[in-house]
Amino acid sequence: MNLSKIIFSALFILLFINGKSQKKTSHEQLKGLWILDKYEMYDSLSGKWSIETSRMGYIGYILFDDIGHMAVQITPADYHEFDINKKADSVGMKVVVNYYSNNLIYFADYKVEGSTLEHKILSSTNPESIGAILKRDFEIKGKTLLLTPKNRLSGAKIRMKWVKVQ
Repeated sequence: MNLSKIIFSALFILLFINGKSQKKTSHEQLKGLWILDKYEMYDSLSGKWSIETSRMGYIGYILFDDIGHMAVQITPADYHEFDINKKADSVGMKVVVNYYSNNLIYFADYKVEGSTLEHKILSSTNPESIGAILKRDFEIKGKTLLLTPKNRLSGAKIRMKWVKVQ
């Protein structure tokens, strides 16, 4: 009888330890390279998410390490085809600068608190954003990362859907 209690206790401890070691921290879950799948907009009337059409075709990558650093780049759909030599002559410098400003790149420290991901921007293509703290709700579903900014863009609730690159 004593032997069966010892075996049962040992199995219980092994299962407990194994369950603990398999549970990943948020930093470990975020670690790696993610590619932007799409932007989605929330429809409060239907309670559903749908593709946000003004950002269709945007290209983006986000990279997290497991100690609190990240980098992101998001560009408009036709960004890689932009020819500054042709555009500068025909549309003026203001349009060129505006177009390049749509190329978002920043490096940040990040931290996770519950389901909130906070980025403190260290360096950016937009000098005004250096030092800013961006907060996003996040959810990881398998190989999908959903990031929903806490602030609303043009009044709409927008989220970004990212897929992990293997």
